[in-house]
Amino acid sequence: MPGLIAALMPIDFWHAWTAPEAYPFDAAGPAAAMWAYQSQAHYLVSVAALWASSVLALCALFATRHGWRLRWLCAMPFLAVWAFWVLDGSRLA
Repeated sequence: MPGLIAALMPIDFWHAWTAPEAYPFDAAGPAAAMWAYQSQAHYLVSVAALWASSVLALCALFATRHGWRLRWLCAMPFLAVWAFWVLDGSRLA
């Protein structure tokens, strides 16, 4: 899962940055109940945070020579981002 996110998030970041009219920011359009981002900047920050945490999680998966503490420190941001989305995904503004 982190590898898929790390591969796809740069594409989504670029698309949201260059074509913001395709995204219903500010709770507009038919997806207003499902869309929680107040602006393009908030969305870009969340995509960047998800990408960075996914890359760190990949580093944790492939860092077999390092101790378990470093591996857990690398994986914690990914787990925290997913916990925020699962627990309260409607308020990720």
